[in-house]
Amino acid sequence: MKVLIYDNKAKDEQGIWLHKLVENLVDEGIEYQVLTDENLSKSYSADALFVLGGDGTVLFVNEFANRNNIPIIGINAGKLGFLSEFECYDMKSAVTLLKNGDLKRDERSVIELQFNGQTYCVLNEVFIQRIYIDGFGSIVTEASVYCDGLDICDVKGDGIIICTQTGSTAYSLSAGGSILAPGINAFSITPIAAHGLSQRPIICSADSKIEVKVTGKTLVGLFVDGKFVDKLEAGQTFKLTKAKNPTVFLRKTNFDFFKRLKMKLGGNGVNND
Repeated sequence: MKVLIYDNKAKDEQGIWLHKLVENLVDEGIEYQVLTDENLSKSYSADALFVLGGDGTVLFVNEFANRNNIPIIGINAGKLGFLSEFECYDMKSAVTLLKNGDLKRDERSVIELQFNGQTYCVLNEVFIQRIYIDGFGSIVTEASVYCDGLDICDVKGDGIIICTQTGSTAYSLSAGGSILAPGINAFSITPIAAHGLSQRPIICSADSKIEVKVTGKTLVGLFVDGKFVDKLEAGQTFKLTKAKNPTVFLRKTNFDFFKRLKMKLGGNGVNND
């Protein structure tokens, strides 16, 4: 058995958690390799990828894991850790369960974004929103969304979010979008601060072909999993489809999405301060 490790040094400044994880892997006789940022553009084969960091770290390595078809085991060294299955103090358990084959696969759909000749692998969301640059006003964003060629909504507001099931608990949720349980073959289209009572989130099949066209005069920013990609002007479009391969997480056999939702995000009287 061979595993890869990606350690977010900003979350593990002294390398303490990395050292402990390596110790646990050696004790179980598991071969390992620690990845650097430069390694993420290369091809690898492994039984699992341990990710030490927060949710942002998981999003950062998603394209690498998806492209190489390597399942992710998240070790939360960040704050929220919604995507991670284990806390740092529980990493020995993670290694033992992996060695014994006692983890289950949790497959998550990802978005394939095509724009300006580039293809992006998106675990959470793609969104456009107005940006503030000298020489451009901060007027609202206007855009039309097409689903399988049909004009399904025209949004006027701060922007639009198109998210996966995984991303439905992130930015889309904050903007008033619905929570999509894992396994639902759907994407959510969520307006951001819309200027109309009729502009509400729309759930569409993840098998649909989605196209977004900027129709207003203001300059907008295109973002992928929270990272700025490019600027868009009136008339420009981008297309989204479900990627061929899902991103896979390895979870405990008793993984309960809704229990985690209440524990991490709060709700039903649960306080996660």
